[in-house]
Amino acid sequence: MIHLVDESGSDSWAEVCEALYLERRDDVSFYLDQSNRSAGPVLEIGCATGRITEILSDFGKDVYAIDPSTSQLEIARAKVNALDNPGDVAFARSSLDKPDISSGKKYGLAIVPCYGFMSITDPTEQQRFLHDVRRNLSPGGRLVIEMGIPDPGVMLGDPATLYHYRDVNLKDESSVVLYSQRDYEDHTQIGYVKAVAEFLDSTGLVTKKVVHDLEFRYTFRWEMHHLLRLCGFEVLSLYGDFDEGPFTEESDKMVWVAGSRS
Repeated sequence: MIHLVDESGSDSWAEVCEALYLERRDDVSFYLDQSNRSAGPVLEIGCATGRITEILSDFGKDVYAIDPSTSQLEIARAKVNALDNPGDVAFARSSLDKPDISSGKKYGLAIVPCYGFMSITDPTEQQRFLHDVRRNLSPGGRLVIEMGIPDPGVMLGDPATLYHYRDVNLKDESSVVLYSQRDYEDHTQIGYVKAVAEFLDSTGLVTKKVVHDLEFRYTFRWEMHHLLRLCGFEVLSLYGDFDEGPFTEESDKMVWVAGSRS
């Protein structure tokens, strides 16, 4: 499980994140539909390189997007600035565990895409995060969080093994091959990942190698359900994909939709 959150602001990791999610489209229509159902601006927490921000802005949505990485924010700003008629978008650098939501607005929708919530590894900080978000939602405002399913392959895998994660083909016939080495602590539910990305040219020659360390926390289904309720949310839906399919034992993600009770 690899999220995009990077407190260090690495230029090289920003390049990997941009490539990793370059062609992902399965979630875009879902977030756009959620924004259409909600009145008011959108708060995007963990916008990364602006893949979703760009789409929302292109459809005229007002967005306040935050991310801890200055490098990823630069890419996101460039995407929005290239639009012909973007919505009102503001970017801010902020950590995710203590998000700086100081725009003075109330939001109809808050989204935490691409496993960003999983980067918050302290349960107390998770509660503080959810309380902060709820306080910045308008009455009846919604929160959408994408989370990964606890994976036995990650939890029980060999921490000394470098596993192949995925290949990404780029438009110029070059590619990025991503590997991960991971360890997991049962008692804290925290995973430790060393991500290794190799950039290959069209002939298969490695031109660049990026190594990046990250941590994540698995929050289980009913743990998350009660956490949301504890922090003032009502769970509206739990989907197993972005087509609003049911959450089943075969799902590879949890898509939570929660409404503010205040």
